[in-house]
Amino acid sequence: MIIIKTAIFSNVKRPISTKLFGNNKTWRGFLVVSVVNGLLLFLMNLLFSFHLTHAFWLGFVLGVSYMLFELPNSYMKRKLGIEAGEKSETHALFFMLLDKTDSAFGVNLVYFLLGFITFPNALLLFAISSSLHISMSYFLVQLHLKKSF
Repeated sequence: MIIIKTAIFSNVKRPISTKLFGNNKTWRGFLVVSVVNGLLLFLMNLLFSFHLTHAFWLGFVLGVSYMLFELPNSYMKRKLGIEAGEKSETHALFFMLLDKTDSAFGVNLVYFLLGFITFPNALLLFAISSSLHISMSYFLVQLHLKKSF
């Protein structure tokens, strides 16, 4: 959120495609999420001895996956005429659930396909990460750090 609210890396704060995904999906998001995720997994690997080879690159790929799996949701909203950052009036519950689960689905799918977790663990991790996302979104709205759920 700090990066979104500031001018950090503003030279890559360009929409990937305004027509397809709106103005909020930017190259800066892909860059920052992927690199920060890679660095965090690298540091966690060192601190907690996960014994992951290429931890930075695994984190980077999972960060890219996170961002990629947000794009279909944005695309569907643009096709339905829903503006970036706005809510659907006719499909509110569907898009609320999709908003809170799309990235978790993508990350868990890629993590499973790379062979790091079993399918049952991928399902469990999906349930946990989606629940955490829903809870954190609600919490941030209650603290007035986020506008809407």
